[in-house]
Amino acid sequence: MAETVGLVVGVVALAGLFNNTVECFEFVQLGRTFGKNFQTSQLKLDNARLRLSRWGKSLSLDNDVQDTVSLEGRFGSASTIVHAENLLGQIVELFAEAEGVSNKYKSRTEPQDGSFAVYNPQTDLDPAMAKLHERMRQLAIERQNRSGVRQKAKWALYQEKQFRRLIEDITELVDSLVELFPATQQSQRDLCDIEVSTLGEGEGISVLREIAAAQDKLLEQAITKATNGAGKSHHIVFSGSGNTGVQVGLNSGTMSGFTFGKGG
Repeated sequence: MAETVGLVVGVVALAGLFNNTVECFEFVQLGRTFGKNFQTSQLKLDNARLRLSRWGKSLSLDNDVQDTVSLEGRFGSASTIVHAENLLGQIVELFAEAEGVSNKYKSRTEPQDGSFAVYNPQTDLDPAMAKLHERMRQLAIERQNRSGVRQKAKWALYQEKQFRRLIEDITELVDSLVELFPATQQSQRDLCDIEVSTLGEGEGISVLREIAAAQDKLLEQAITKATNGAGKSHHIVFSGSGNTGVQVGLNSGTMSGFTFGKGG
């Protein structure tokens, strides 16, 4: 009984930390020093957040975990939960360190020609990218347990080198989180299919696939599967007299090449 209670307490704490970690992405802005790389950099940040939210969703951390049954089957031992907490804590620390570097940069640099100006994704992204950004953002927000969300001021990243390292480190830590719960792999694949359906088509999706190839393999596979399956043409043959008879082959997509003829 004590072990079960301890497991519940651990999962509740994990859910809270997961919520706060996903929320960290909301406060990051990209400086105008990113220039032409702003659009892809913003999508990299969005994708990292989406992937983390997917991991939490696969474990139902967005629900009231106090009422969750069969916790052992989903989370394993208390030590596994502690390991996951440590990994999430490292992601939070990465953001805190990056914010500290940003503040030092501002304190040591004289603002020249608006060098501290930041981008606003809602107004500065191209329309297709802005739509993709907002859909990814909403997907992540919906997967959070919104109780107890922190209020925090936004801060900016001004150096691309620092940004690239932040994304690389977050990707590695989420890799470790995913590997820690291998039983959730199929659930995450299913969630990826839902994500791709929600994100829709457009020029932004090809950019996202390139980004996912480096930091989110499951999403890349889902985009590729959806892209390869879209707009396929299928040849279906009907046999029988009077344009009735047996339909050979059944599939979805655009159908062409109907052939009608007399049966043997």
